[in-house]
Amino acid sequence: MSSVAREPASWRLFIETSARLHTLLDEELRAHCGMSLSDYHILLILQECPEQRARMRDLSRRMVFSTSRLSYQIDVMVKRGWLRRESAPEDRRGSYAVVTEAGRQAFAAAARDHGEAVTRLFSTALSPADDRRLASIMETLTHHLDDLSDSETS
Repeated sequence: MSSVAREPASWRLFIETSARLHTLLDEELRAHCGMSLSDYHILLILQECPEQRARMRDLSRRMVFSTSRLSYQIDVMVKRGWLRRESAPEDRRGSYAVVTEAGRQAFAAAARDHGEAVTRLFSTALSPADDRRLASIMETLTHHLDDLSDSETS
């Protein structure tokens, strides 16, 4: 029996549905806001950070991006005027990504459209009980992955 046959049905549904949602949300953001889902996610993370700034290594971890991929993405966003880089005075090699006023405005405009798309494509399909169950499952997976990551770095 192949390894594919042993995978739970939930795994395949998770992968395919996640990829489909990601693609649809990315396409809508690009069409309506001229922004990728990755751009939006970076701006969202930074909006939630104190002073709307974060260390590049922390952003890399949160985005699950390699250092080079994040650096490229940040450079694109700097060119668009949405972010700026600042050196980290506490570490000469480190730097911060910081949201600019143009980035705040772009995020605010995109957040409205993105919120509507999330509601239409995701939220309306779930009952409140489904939403709670899915959140619980995702929290369980998050803790599991965190535990595995912690044990690998120890």
